[in-house]
Amino acid sequence: MQHQSTHYREFSHARGIHKHGLAAAADVATLDAGFISRCTGMHIRVIGAGAVGTVLATHLVRAGHTVRLSIREADLPGMQGVRHLRVDRVTGGPPITVDKPALATGIDLEGIDAAFICVKHPDLRSVLDGLGTAIPAGCSLIPCQNGVGAAQRIRQRFPDTEPVAATVMFNAQTLQPLHARVTTEPTLLLRSADPALLSLFDGSGLRVRRVRGEGAAWGKLLLNLANAICALTHSTFHDVVSNADLKACFLAALDEAVAVLQAASAPYRLPASMPYPVFRLLLESAPALALRASAFHRTASSHAYPSMVADMMLARPTEIDQLNGEIVRLGELSNTPTPVNSCLVAMIREREGRQPAEFLAPAELRQSLAASD
Repeated sequence: MQHQSTHYREFSHARGIHKHGLAAAADVATLDAGFISRCTGMHIRVIGAGAVGTVLATHLVRAGHTVRLSIREADLPGMQGVRHLRVDRVTGGPPITVDKPALATGIDLEGIDAAFICVKHPDLRSVLDGLGTAIPAGCSLIPCQNGVGAAQRIRQRFPDTEPVAATVMFNAQTLQPLHARVTTEPTLLLRSADPALLSLFDGSGLRVRRVRGEGAAWGKLLLNLANAICALTHSTFHDVVSNADLKACFLAALDEAVAVLQAASAPYRLPASMPYPVFRLLLESAPALALRASAFHRTASSHAYPSMVADMMLARPTEIDQLNGEIVRLGELSNTPTPVNSCLVAMIREREGRQPAEFLAPAELRQSLAASD
């Protein structure tokens, strides 16, 4: 989402967007939240209609909830004429198509049971600005950004609100407005014990798992260190683990990041909870097994690019600061050197916003990272 001072406004019923289920919500307001979720559906706001927002909104509608989708004002003309949300599944099965939910260019959380924030980090500030001064009681705020910093930013802005951190364990791409393609099995990790939240997607085809602590988020961040390598070379994750030069770059970034996490006593949990030396050995000698062991990448299409590649091609801001940059910051705090990840951050920053995008050959990137070490 672009930063806009008038970022969101509610799109009124008079202009053709209907608000569903308000009377039904009043009738069952005194019932248990889990019962509401299972029987009549909850009132959910999804903020952001990119790939992740489209996938989550589609599955939430499919699960029977009343969904409102907050979008950028600039995107409204292109989405008004779309009748359905659609998610194509590379992993098998027909496309998932549901009726388009109510659209809004504002963020009104009154009467909302849960709000999924599905914008990227560069747009998070404008979303938080649009939430006003307080989050309504009873509304669970669920940030879905990469990395580990979004929940902390929400706590700083709203001290009385404890966000429910989510880790998105799937790869998705936007094909058309409100039409996305999922290239991995859709799974969401929630740091919550609330049965109503954990059952939000029941029956939709999207799996939810409960996690404790930040270990899973750090584990996914380790895998996402490959995103910068892909973005600099226009590569897929499959390319990273199969090309010798790209794999060497990834292993160097991983080795450095794991050393930082250990020095900072930051817990992390890799796929299948395997120790890092085992995961590294698989990446090095049996990448196909490493892919199968990875909950995030095991079903990834060989043509699945991380979104940072699209960011570079479209001259958009990236999330490099929240991925490799997070390792660099933690390294500074723990007095642990991070030359490889620092170099990746600098190279992405240098190329952000350039049109046409400039990419390196794998051997060129490997040489640059070796020189920085």
